[in-house]
Amino acid sequence: MTAKTRARSHADGLTLDQQSAVDLLAGGKTDTETAAALNLNRVTVTRWRLYSLEFRAALAVRRADVWGAAADRLRALIPKAIDALADALADTTNADQRVTVALAVLKLAGPPAIPPDTPTDPNEIVREIVEREREMMRDRNDDSLDAVLGKPPYGEHVNAVRKRLALLSAVPKDEPQPVLESEGEPR
Repeated sequence: MTAKTRARSHADGLTLDQQSAVDLLAGGKTDTETAAALNLNRVTVTRWRLYSLEFRAALAVRRADVWGAAADRLRALIPKAIDALADALADTTNADQRVTVALAVLKLAGPPAIPPDTPTDPNEIVREIVEREREMMRDRNDDSLDAVLGKPPYGEHVNAVRKRLALLSAVPKDEPQPVLESEGEPR
């Protein structure tokens, strides 16, 4: 893959590598496994995951999609598990095995788990960071004392956080990328 291809961007602001990384991470891969699969430096993937607003938002959306699909599949098995339990109660010839499987499915289904409450909008990610930072600075005094306490105005704080995250998520041009042994040059 050439540098030109790597830089090509999608409508959501992610490069092809970033979109692929989102899919791999949402599928359960680690930063290291994702970087190896895409022939990237692990630090690059970690930087995207921690500091890129668009990447974090896309990853949250993809994880919610994956979680929802898995939960739907599990819920679809509940009627079959209940039928197996009913059949097992009526037929004692091979009931132990069917009851064991049916109970395992019902235990897995349990009460629906709550998906992670991770923002899916880059602006919301920034707002959460700003609110968290402002809360750490908060005193018992009310918000009218912000200027006296040295807190920056909210809008300026939002812009400062955006700039800081953009700097942290940027991949340095001189960052080494893995070399494919078969080709002898980076992709």
